[in-house]
Amino acid sequence: MRASQRQFGPSLIEHSQQEPAAYEFFQLVRTYELLFRKKGGDPVSERILFRNSLRLGFAPSQIDGISISFTGRDSNPDIERIEITPGFIGMLGVSGTLPLHYTERAIERERHGPDVAGRAFLDIFVNRAVGHFYRAWKKYKLPYLYETDRRNHFLPQLLSLLGLGQSALRERLHRKTGQINDESLAFFAGLLRQRPVSASTLRQVLGAYFQADVAIEQFVGRWYEAPAGQRSALGGCNAVLGVNTLLGDRVWQRNLRIRIHIRSLSYERYVSFLPSGDLAVALGRLLGFATGGQFECEVCLQLRAPEVRPAGLGVFRGGRLGYDTFLRSRVETCDRGDLRFLVHCSD
Repeated sequence: MRASQRQFGPSLIEHSQQEPAAYEFFQLVRTYELLFRKKGGDPVSERILFRNSLRLGFAPSQIDGISISFTGRDSNPDIERIEITPGFIGMLGVSGTLPLHYTERAIERERHGPDVAGRAFLDIFVNRAVGHFYRAWKKYKLPYLYETDRRNHFLPQLLSLLGLGQSALRERLHRKTGQINDESLAFFAGLLRQRPVSASTLRQVLGAYFQADVAIEQFVGRWYEAPAGQRSALGGCNAVLGVNTLLGDRVWQRNLRIRIHIRSLSYERYVSFLPSGDLAVALGRLLGFATGGQFECEVCLQLRAPEVRPAGLGVFRGGRLGYDTFLRSRVETCDRGDLRFLVHCSD
């Protein structure tokens, strides 16, 4: 795949002109398509033209020839259009669809004329047909769609695996505070489409998205208040021992909550993960999308030991009780993970 910093310099253009046989058809068209696409529009069949081959012998490669037209000053020329002659497809030549005597007649006219009208007329149809042939090849090559038209073709296909193929469904994740972009969701489409999402998958997704050391603690127990109508009482009815009899006003459950440990945070990222912070909002949206809101998600933030500073008069950093206010008498040697809070999971 083309490197992000690769330049389309004169050496590439000259080499493709001098040795067109060194290039595969799709590789060559894709290379120049990326060059022209920087200027907007669809260059295939418009600025990248295709001609009929007049070769009657065995084609040694997929490309018979290439011709490049330039505009502008000689010191800084600009490519106007490229004419590619493929050797494996067309209406003329050894691989053409027309009988060979059409090719022989075209060769004779160009040799003695030169009369190129017949070949130029057939080039009109071949140019469009080969352009459609290239687009049909590229349509099902997802990496190439990502390079050329990721917003309209590549991303919707991946996001459809998550049930987010329609843009209206993704608007809730695009809010300014804590927004989650489409590329991030598409990157994790293969993992998040599995239901239910496992703890290891959730740890991998959160760790990669936030670039942090994340651990998932499962089956976190907690006391839950039982509604008055579900408590057993003397004089009541339909209370079956071991089925629906409940003594007391609360119950201990371990299947409703998970705890997300985010470790070794710098102070700046620690503040962003605090409630109402940008990363906290993004975390809630990602958790809501991954878990479907079926769990209570408790977040435990761990601040790096060197970042733990005591509160004091005249100290402008921190000062929020319970969040980033610490009382200590010696230098911290371990990360502080005192803060725990519930994050609002929303999709």
